[in-house]
Amino acid sequence: MTDNILTKRASKPASKPSTPTTHWSQKRTFTIAIALFGLIIVLIVMTLSVMKYETHLSTGDTVLLELTPIDPRGFMQGDYMTLRYDLERDILERLATASDRDKPSDGYVIVALDEHNVGHFVRLADSHQPATLAYNEKAIHYRRRHGSIQIATNAYFFQEGSAEAFEAAEYGVFRLNDNGEPLLASLANEAFEVIEPKERSQTPLDNPPD
Repeated sequence: MTDNILTKRASKPASKPSTPTTHWSQKRTFTIAIALFGLIIVLIVMTLSVMKYETHLSTGDTVLLELTPIDPRGFMQGDYMTLRYDLERDILERLATASDRDKPSDGYVIVALDEHNVGHFVRLADSHQPATLAYNEKAIHYRRRHGSIQIATNAYFFQEGSAEAFEAAEYGVFRLNDNGEPLLASLANEAFEVIEPKERSQTPLDNPPD
């Protein structure tokens, strides 16, 4: 009888252990799924950023700011021009008369637009309040960092070999959204025409002030 019990136990099939191959295959599939999900999120964010940029360019109000360009110089795959805006000096001069406690790191500069959409300094404001603006005034957001003022980008990139055309730049052409955020769209010459390099013609500015 004992022999029969041993025989039955010996004949009972053992449970099949999970193989390492199956484990690593599942882990690899999970890793790929996570990577694809992350890629999709990145693509969505990039697409939304591009759409926001294009909307800003197409719907923003046109504002010209007088600038003092630095000589163009080569930069990797193209050329760029370093820019400084006269409005930055106006902001610093006004802040110099305020106490340190009254100097916010961020604020708004109110400009009045002339017949060519050129913005001229009027005053500073701590917040964006469109209801307080005159019909020809715009509020432009600025930042104060390490004793300097940043209105927008301080560099304009253009196609390599086009530096000579942009030496005539007198104004930065901005598109201003409803939040007062400026986006540098192009440069304009002393005749308030957008500078287009080489064979491309110069395009008069549109979108006059309300």
